[in-house]
Amino acid sequence: MATEIQDVTREVTVSTNRQVGLVSDFARRMGIRPRTRLLETLIRLPGGSYGVLLMRRPTSFTGLLVDALAPSGAGGTSFLRRLRDEWGSERERRPR
Repeated sequence: MATEIQDVTREVTVSTNRQVGLVSDFARRMGIRPRTRLLETLIRLPGGSYGVLLMRRPTSFTGLLVDALAPSGAGGTSFLRRLRDEWGSERERRPR
C-alpha cells in the first residue's frame, strides 16, 4: 500500500511580537478552531538547526503514551500490560 506524499510546506513571517500565524489550510487539516489547545515543542534537526513541532493537545496523555509504546501502532494496552508484568517479575527476582 503506497502512501502519496504531498509537499505542504508554507512560508510564514514572524511579527514584531514574535508571533506566527497558522496557515488556514493547516488549521483545517488539523481540525483547529479558535480556542483549540495546542502543544508546541522545539526539536533539533540534523545539521544543527531547529524546528517547531505543533500538534493538537491530546484528550488523554495516557492514551497517547500507550499508542506511542505499541510497536505496531495497535494493541498498545496489551503491550503495556506485558511491560508491567516484566517489570514486576524483575522486581521479584532482585535480591534484597
